[in-house]
Amino acid sequence: MCDKPSSNTRRRRPPLSQNLILIVNVIIFFLTTLLHLNSRLPSSSSSRTNDVAKSRLAVPGTAYRGTIWHNERTVAIDTLGETKFARCDVHTVITEDGKNIIDDWLFLEETPAVNIIVQTLEGHFVVFNQKKYAIPGNTLSPVGGFIDEGESPLTAAKREVLEELGVGSRRTLRTIRDHTPGYDNGRGSGGKTLDMADVSDIITKAANPPRLDRYGLPIGEAREVPTIELDADWIFLGRYRTAANRGGGFLYSYLLQNAIPLVPGGGTVNYGGTGDGESQEILYLGEEEMMTALGEGRFQEIKWAATISLAMLHLNGPNGSRRAAAVGSDK
Repeated sequence: MCDKPSSNTRRRRPPLSQNLILIVNVIIFFLTTLLHLNSRLPSSSSSRTNDVAKSRLAVPGTAYRGTIWHNERTVAIDTLGETKFARCDVHTVITEDGKNIIDDWLFLEETPAVNIIVQTLEGHFVVFNQKKYAIPGNTLSPVGGFIDEGESPLTAAKREVLEELGVGSRRTLRTIRDHTPGYDNGRGSGGKTLDMADVSDIITKAANPPRLDRYGLPIGEAREVPTIELDADWIFLGRYRTAANRGGGFLYSYLLQNAIPLVPGGGTVNYGGTGDGESQEILYLGEEEMMTALGEGRFQEIKWAATISLAMLHLNGPNGSRRAAAVGSDK
């Protein structure tokens, strides 16, 4: 017969519940201490960035000022985030054959923009050497910017080259002088002068309102009636979608030939244009230098490279203005 354990032996082993309570208390103590220490540490830049991103994406609204893209295949649109310049949505879309529905079609739209290749009266091309947020290192770039509300693409292009380079067309200079007789554009005539803001106001007030096509998109060509838009130095190179299935905005490409200063200091490497807080070095390149830079990939955004290619095609292609002038001189 086995001896029964004494009562003293049973007391030496604490109940299981007491062990669990002790373990839980220790865990709580360490977690509380860890949270207290963490609260006293400065927030990392990555955590602050995540907080900003979450707060921006959590606030849907109607801030985006562009046209919201949809067509006959669009079933629904859910907005993830937006600013006045861009909007990120998830579209629900019927497939082209009509047999299926895709409910996770990510779509990023931007306000329509202009790119302008500027060629001076002396034949040089004016570009920037600068940095961009999404491009590694330095890049070359043409003049460009968003189209403002109530503005046609051509008027936006004229405003952008004035703001960034202080230049424009010969027709635009005549318009300014009609408004301000004796105006001096910085060529030393000693007449009246205006600052960039005043000249920009003259250009925008003299312009026609934008026209829309059957899709509700702005038309880039000049009106075919006698207006300020009829300007032989401004060449419309076309309107293009940036990303065929994902949006990315529409680009309006232009070539400005025979560009001349419109304001004092305009058309020089020291012109202090307006921008988005970006440092820009103004460069004047010959045609061979432009083609070399294009071939070397130094214009690192596809929209820039496309606009430059279109401009060179216009100037030197089978129907280009330079080739037409050369053929005419042979007669």
